[in-house]
Amino acid sequence: MTLAPDRKPRPWRQTAGSQDDISPGTPPDDVMLIVGRIVGLHGVRGEVKMDVYSDRPEEIPKLRRIYFDDDPTPHVIARPRGTERQAILKITGIDDRDAAEALRGTIVRVKGNQLAPREDGSFYHYQLVGLSVYLEDGTRIGKLAEVLETGEVDVYVVRDDTGREQLFPALADVVLEIDPTADRVIVRPLIYEDA
Repeated sequence: MTLAPDRKPRPWRQTAGSQDDISPGTPPDDVMLIVGRIVGLHGVRGEVKMDVYSDRPEEIPKLRRIYFDDDPTPHVIARPRGTERQAILKITGIDDRDAAEALRGTIVRVKGNQLAPREDGSFYHYQLVGLSVYLEDGTRIGKLAEVLETGEVDVYVVRDDTGREQLFPALADVVLEIDPTADRVIVRPLIYEDA
């Protein structure tokens, strides 16, 4: 998710995966959001370690149902706990190391309605990718093709009809407006002056 310009937190990540049919206007409740990836085992009773793809790890202990990769079957979790970067999950029905090992590399998703409501002015990546991008004067320069998470600030990759790309950091003085319902992002390119 990307926040409106000049907001620092980077909330729950969302990549299209097999949900290529979702559009920026799809309500978050109708989208499966990626919250992590299972990366290893914890103990001998089937618990797994999950890398957390969120700056809001406090929401992980509140989750009770998760989904694996693109499978619509829910899996119940008990006792989720962990740190900002990694969670330990006990998944009902996964009771030994072999069953847990089989999950290594699995993407973990949740339904959007399982999460706390988003702040005003914040967006999931899927709500941005595909939007038309304009300069302040109304000139269309392309579509938002990708959101790069670089650390401090997200970077929007804008691709024109010829495939040429431009990069715009998600800063208030660069990204002036984001309006998914109007299919519009307005940007002001950074201008570098020679020293």
